[in-house]
Amino acid sequence: MSKSFWYASSLALLATTLTAHAVRVEALTKYQAEPQSDSMDCGEDDKPITTHDYASIPGDILQPHRLELTRPFAPSGKLKLHICRAHLRVRTQPNAKEIKLTVELNTTSGNYTVADYIQTLRVQPDNGVIQLKFPKSAHATVTVTMPMGLNSDNEINLGDGDLDFNAIGSSGHREINVGLGHMQLLLDKDKSYAEMKVNVGLGTLHDHRPGGSNGHFTVSKEYAGTGSGSLEINVGMGSLDISND
Repeated sequence: MSKSFWYASSLALLATTLTAHAVRVEALTKYQAEPQSDSMDCGEDDKPITTHDYASIPGDILQPHRLELTRPFAPSGKLKLHICRAHLRVRTQPNAKEIKLTVELNTTSGNYTVADYIQTLRVQPDNGVIQLKFPKSAHATVTVTMPMGLNSDNEINLGDGDLDFNAIGSSGHREINVGLGHMQLLLDKDKSYAEMKVNVGLGTLHDHRPGGSNGHFTVSKEYAGTGSGSLEINVGMGSLDISND
């Protein structure tokens, strides 16, 4: 059994223990037996985070229900993105030299603000870590726009929610892990990768590309492409839709 397949199956097993009232998804940041990432433990507590690693700079827009910022970021940079309970949208901008982050909350999400849910936000030109953890009632939408060049290394973890990833124009190593939710992957045919591995622990795969096939329950597939870099997609419990531009 491949490590990636074991990883997705483990996520599915975790997801099946969830109740209708609380979501708790603990995802490994790597397939190996490394410590579980606290940032991917969505937990059962919707209280704001007590510690924050974030320093604003001039130009940042930080409002009660909106955050918008940009930071210099190289196409060969390495990013770790950990999000809990949100609609996450990842966009690739090949010629960009910066990363842009936008967060929007439901204006009726209570007395808490965006700042209450920033756990870590450190972005240097060649390395970044972003950790955001929201309650369900916030109905958070997180949008990340960035370059993903040939030598880049990006790890994107979504504990609970929906993820839209436009991979057109991206390359490098891209690892995407969804604990519980739906993922939409948009590709430029097979030009968006040299190799792609897809694992769904408990759910469905719909490949809408010409000649693509569907899968249900436990799915593991590998694809060869004509592009550059690798794509690793793991969905613990939920669904994955793959389509062309």
